[in-house]
Parts: sequence; C-alpha cells; structure tokens
Amino acid sequence: MRSLDRPDTTNNLTVGLIPARWHSTRFEGKPLAPINGVPMIKRVYDRACCCNNIDTVVVLTDDERINEYCIKNEMRCIIIEDDVRSGTDRCAKALELLDGDVFVNIQGDEPLINPDAIDKLIEEHDSGVGVTNAYVYVDDSYKLHDKNVVKVVTKTNDDALYYSRLAIPYQQKDFTPFKQQLGLYVFDRDMLELFPELEVGESEKSEAIEMLRYLENEYDIKMVEVDDEGLSVDTIEDLKRVEDFINAYN
Repeated sequence: MRSLDRPDTTNNLTVGLIPARWHSTRFEGKPLAPINGVPMIKRVYDRACCCNNIDTVVVLTDDERINEYCIKNEMRCIIIEDDVRSGTDRCAKALELLDGDVFVNIQGDEPLINPDAIDKLIEEHDSGVGVTNAYVYVDDSYKLHDKNVVKVVTKTNDDALYYSRLAIPYQQKDFTPFKQQLGLYVFDRDMLELFPELEVGESEKSEAIEMLRYLENEYDIKMVEVDDEGLSVDTIEDLKRVEDFINAYN
C-alpha cells in the first residue's frame, strides 16, 4: 500500500472515501468511463466536494491509471494494493494512512449522488450505533428485478433487518413499499476498523452484499431515507441511462 502523500495528522475530520476499482466483471475500467465527456470518478469526486459536512475527500483505488488521472486533476488519491473483498474493506485499509473520527463511504459508481443526501446521512449518523446507511424508495419497476440494485428491509426502528438483490419483502398479502439500499455509508472510526476483522457469513457470501457482515455478526445498521435518484453504474446500459437522465435536464 502506498499513498500520494504522507499520512494525515489532523484529528476530528469527517473524511469522504471513494472506492474506485479498475477490474469489474460487468464493466472493466468504469471509474474512467466518460459520461458526456467527464470520467465517472471525476463526477463523483466533484459532488462529494460539494458537501458541507465533509472536510476532505480521498479516492481509493487499486490501479495506477486511476491514480494518474486523479493526480492530473488535483484529486487526492491513495492506492490500496492489498487484495480486498469489498469497497468497505478498501476503506478500512486506508485508515492506516488517515486520521479522522467519521468516514463516509461514497461509491465511485454513483455519478449523480446528491450532496444533500450525503450531508443528511452525516447529520443523522448515530455514534451509538456506529454505522449508518442511506436508502430511497423504489419508484422504477425495472429496479425490483435488477440484481445489481440492492433492496433492504428495515425494522420498526428503521435499523436494517436484511439486504438482498431480490425484490424483498415478498408481496404475499399486503403491499409494502420497496426500499433501495444506496452505496452510501457513514462509519465511526472504530466500526470501520472492525469491519475486516468480522467473520464473513453465509449471507454475505451468497448475496455479495458487504453490509450483511455487520448484521450477521449482530451489529446494528441505522437506515436513513435520503433524496437521491439512486442511479448507479454497473453496466454499459446503466451508463447510457445516466447520460439520458443528464441530457433530459440540459
């Protein structure tokens, strides 16, 4: 693991972390994929920098091409060379080089992420729980059966009960609105440090949803509804959908 610069020495920071992997079975090199001429990672970074409640933003990558792009565009970047299981594992590795109390995991494939949604999640983060996750209600029917879109069921206190790539809960009788989990998380430092030490359970292995690791190890996750389009880019088709959304407003 190596860093663009020396480790931070400042305390009491809220740090935005943007994991950006080059290799993806569905869309290799997507962090640098242009969206109307602007690479996706640049769009995510710029939106994160618009947040009022974040002190600094750092891209976390496994690839020199992404690092070089960030350097050229004055975007702070750290290369995590260790082989990790998920974006949150990558964020936890970065703590070896970063001080701060609160860390925000902002997915590098959500180029339309709403800065107000990030700010709200930080404001409603509960240090008594230590982990907070954003969600929106599903308005587009295609998302229900898109396995790239993670759905979440919550408890009566709005903590997460379970995540799945399937449309949950199953509509046996009464209709229940579906909730889409966003790849947007806030962690206290100790809970992020704990994450890679937890056992990877059968549900996480089966669903490939990293937040299940906390639930399977009996930790709570506070869910917060935010205002966001919930448009992530997992495939070339998703990128076209994002471009169409942007063009509709131009």
